[in-house]
Amino acid sequence: MLTIVIIVALRLVIGWHFFMEGSKKIKSGDFSSAGFLRNAKGPFADYFRNLSDDPHGHKRLDRDSVLAWWHYYGQQASKQFGLDAAGEKKVKNLYKIYSQRLTSYMSDIAEDKAEYFLEVDRLTKARSRADSDDLQYELDRLDEKDKELFGKLQKWTKDVKKLQDEYVEDLNRLGRAAGATSTFSAPDPNQSTIDVVVTYVVFGSGVLLILGLFTRIAALAAAGFLLQVMAAQFPGSYGAEPVYYQSVEFTSLLLLAAIGAGRFAGLDFILGAMFRRCCAPSTSPNKGE
Repeated sequence: MLTIVIIVALRLVIGWHFFMEGSKKIKSGDFSSAGFLRNAKGPFADYFRNLSDDPHGHKRLDRDSVLAWWHYYGQQASKQFGLDAAGEKKVKNLYKIYSQRLTSYMSDIAEDKAEYFLEVDRLTKARSRADSDDLQYELDRLDEKDKELFGKLQKWTKDVKKLQDEYVEDLNRLGRAAGATSTFSAPDPNQSTIDVVVTYVVFGSGVLLILGLFTRIAALAAAGFLLQVMAAQFPGSYGAEPVYYQSVEFTSLLLLAAIGAGRFAGLDFILGAMFRRCCAPSTSPNKGE
């Protein structure tokens, strides 16, 4: 009995941890794994650094690419609000205003941006030549340069996002003025597909573990996530962060998956009982005669 209580407690505690971490990411609305991915260490570092859709900002800092998306958002907002010809003209005028603002901003940072991309290329080449036998100060220098470049990228991309947020808010003002009751929203340009996947894998795994539903699948999904975290900070690699806590939780999740912990005080027990009742093979009373 004590063993079952401990298994249930372990499932609930880990599930609660994942649920809360996922909830925070959803509530913040701007979770980004970019910093963590860029800081990857070990043999899989390049793989993790490239998981982001736009790791160095080539798309997010490209004026034409940003304007193409803003033009699309204007069209989508017009359809959503059901604007007439006059309303669509206002949307086009609004787009022109923000197009000019973005062009002005990109012009202001043009020289710094060009230098930034040159330094990104130098850093990429230097990292491709570096290995574990390099002097520690050289590896530290590359990491410091990456942090410096990431700081510049964050500032610029946040500025562009702020302009986008203002543009979307003005689109919604036009919609409200036209009597629309819905609100148009645009995706965060600084969030990658991997950020959305991580958020909902963590949140979903937590919910399922708490409920004890599809526990094996949820535990393996959560364990897979932690395995990726540990691989990104590969043990023994220079500069890697400790992954003691993740390794303990990873092992616990494998245990929960192996024993099917949802069978104890979980919905898996109820589903299993229902399956056995409705789908168990019938036994003929004359069988064997």
